[in-house]
Amino acid sequence: MDLELLAQLTVSGLVVGSTYALLGVSFGVIYATTRIFHLAHAVAYAGAAYAAVWSADTLGLPFWPALVVGLVAAAVLGVAIEVLFYRPMRRRNATLLTIFLVSLGISVAFPNLLQLAFGPENQSLPRPDNPTYGLGSVTISRHDVATLLICWVLIAAVATYIARTRFGRSVTAMRTNPAMAEAVGIDGKKVYLFVFLIGSLLAGVAGLLFTAKGVATPTMGLQPTLTGFIAAFLGGIGSQWGAALGGLALGLISSWSALYLQVDYGPVVVFGAMFLVLLIRPQGLLGKAAA
Repeated sequence: MDLELLAQLTVSGLVVGSTYALLGVSFGVIYATTRIFHLAHAVAYAGAAYAAVWSADTLGLPFWPALVVGLVAAAVLGVAIEVLFYRPMRRRNATLLTIFLVSLGISVAFPNLLQLAFGPENQSLPRPDNPTYGLGSVTISRHDVATLLICWVLIAAVATYIARTRFGRSVTAMRTNPAMAEAVGIDGKKVYLFVFLIGSLLAGVAGLLFTAKGVATPTMGLQPTLTGFIAAFLGGIGSQWGAALGGLALGLISSWSALYLQVDYGPVVVFGAMFLVLLIRPQGLLGKAAA
């Protein structure tokens, strides 16, 4: 085994796994609370990227203010989907399957709207320099270091807020027993708005981190959303640290698989890992077994 290659792949896996961890937390906090398979989460991811590109190209904003515009767009899009689509459907007692189909429709329609507005070409942000640093035989870029720090600081902040604050405990109560939570005075609408706001912001951060190093495309949100779903279930629904661990594991496994497999087999490895873990531990790595 090439140990130098393994070390480089491990660093790459940690960076990619950190974004998967952030996506797992972003998807998991919404799903665990609402039980909505929010496939339209892809809208916040791609919307943040395109809003940042638009503000830089059209408004002439510098790099950092453009990122702020992208984050605002992600939050607005996520909350708008809850208020304009999901909430009226719940009011009419729509089934979760029906809401999922609406979410699927939104996730299909939005890339087409992006393509009509911006064209099919890849879009990129004017970005600052991205120097690389050497750690022995391993190289890591400044963007990679920033990705690691940003992802784990945000994950820790969200997990701490939900575990330690009064409103965070309201989120946990709505996840555990919605009827009882509302009976004791917890406002379910506010809790749902909160989880869509936080989840969408985290997805927007992930989308901007990707675009700051790569390019924005109309369909860029679907694969990360599915990865976030896998990470959330792999780690255990309802556990922010579990979702983060699941995402980190996915990043490392997919990166290490390059030692023996072609890159094209990465998704197969990811789904295979999820299948094996859930076969042995259906509640996920840090999830609690049903009573």
